[in-house]
Amino acid sequence: MPTRRQTLTYLAAAFGAPAALMAPARVFAQDGRPVLRVAVQALNASLEPFESANNVGLRAVDALFDRPLRRNFVEEAANPGTTVIDPQLALSVEQIEPLIWEMRLRPDVILHDGRTFSADDVLATLSPARVGPDSPYADGRVLFSFLDRVEKIDDLTVHLHTVQEDVVLPHRMAGYGPWIVSGAALDEMGADAFRLSPVGSGPYKMNSFERDARLVLDSHDEYWMGQPAAAQVIFTVVPEVSTRIAGLISGEYDIVTNVLPDQVSQLASYDDIEVQSAAMDLLHILTFDTSRPVMQNKLLRQALATAIDYDAIGQAVWGENYQRPRNFQIPSFGPFYDPERAYFQYDPEAARALLVQSGYDGAEIVLRVPPTYYLGSGDMAQIVQAMWQEIGVNVRLEMSESALTAAEPGADVRMVSTSFRYPDPLSGGVGVHMGPNSFVQQRGFWQPEGDYNDVLAAFEAETEQSRRVELFHRLLDILEDEAPVTILYSVNENVGVSTEVNWTQYPLYYFDLRPDVFSFRSV
Repeated sequence: MPTRRQTLTYLAAAFGAPAALMAPARVFAQDGRPVLRVAVQALNASLEPFESANNVGLRAVDALFDRPLRRNFVEEAANPGTTVIDPQLALSVEQIEPLIWEMRLRPDVILHDGRTFSADDVLATLSPARVGPDSPYADGRVLFSFLDRVEKIDDLTVHLHTVQEDVVLPHRMAGYGPWIVSGAALDEMGADAFRLSPVGSGPYKMNSFERDARLVLDSHDEYWMGQPAAAQVIFTVVPEVSTRIAGLISGEYDIVTNVLPDQVSQLASYDDIEVQSAAMDLLHILTFDTSRPVMQNKLLRQALATAIDYDAIGQAVWGENYQRPRNFQIPSFGPFYDPERAYFQYDPEAARALLVQSGYDGAEIVLRVPPTYYLGSGDMAQIVQAMWQEIGVNVRLEMSESALTAAEPGADVRMVSTSFRYPDPLSGGVGVHMGPNSFVQQRGFWQPEGDYNDVLAAFEAETEQSRRVELFHRLLDILEDEAPVTILYSVNENVGVSTEVNWTQYPLYYFDLRPDVFSFRSV
């Protein structure tokens, strides 16, 4: 595996020899439409929506499936501070009783298998087998724990019955999770086959999938919004960023993901390339496994959180665009957001004092990080290891093959990510990542010492805004006291895009290729 220095050397070589990288002719399909070629750092192992809510899985899922509602990121960007939700497969989602929401569905929507979309597909998508307490999908259980049952009224109307009044249900229907699947196809194929060849209603449908290599999607020409701009979309796995960038410069690829921050200005110097730098609603964090003997003292966890120079790490990974949120909150939360909130800050002397108070005896602490899955994670881990060693902590750095293996037992500290699926605190962080249904608690990595879960339950049930704000910040207080987690930084996604392609990277890892937001400029 090349080092960061080697990678930068390769990039310099690529940028220094543009004459050798002659752009090939654009690839067109037989019907005259272009083929969109995308180089990605990785592909998810599954195309099942509930197994794809990650930075490499969301791209394919958003092209294959539609939701009941759709968040309008373009309108939100034009009017900062607003939240805009548009109809998608649902014409409307309205609360008709405190615990009942009525969803009226769009007629005449053709699924990838030629069937017509109906209420049966909503029932299959949100069935107990997929979102109930015994579902094999963690995201199904967590994201839809609010749902009691789904009732079919007629072919184009369903009622969503909630376990308690839910003030954010429209947000949920526009966020992670409710990608509508073909119920008939799922039933015929079975869950295992469906995860490799799913059927939805999105602008693109399955052609072929070679895990760790390539995903080919064909235009869904009967798409309800109109014929998609590209006849085909090809996602190719190109792990090395230098190779992705060289392919973009040569014209082999139209879009490349995960551009290193160091290379943005150089890549942007090409007349036929633009770099989109999107501040993501996504955080990289360190979680402390409190089930491990060495990590059971919260003073030790506070010491580790206080010994990290967050500014140094953030600037090393992200450069001048570095941002570190003050706990699990982002500006789009509106009235919930406190920009002045105190949070763990770098203070090595205070960290040493907390270490002494904790009674730490020099036991080894294992820091496990997937070094290539998250941009800059390998560099971050080495810097954190050195900072912890500086205050007297015995740290062993362990590199894992993937984010999945990083979550396995045996580590004291893990690097993971958490995203905010919609502009409300219930969308991530305090509930999705740290609540009783999260992998952190489900795997026993943290069992709250105090009333965290009770406060979270009250927050989920509350409908009055000022009380919700109060309960949210109480949850943040508990997290800072018990210190099961510390936030490293928010993520910026730098994407290289040919100027021939009219497309926008959103603040979440969606890959929106719908006709109203994606086209080719010279076609």
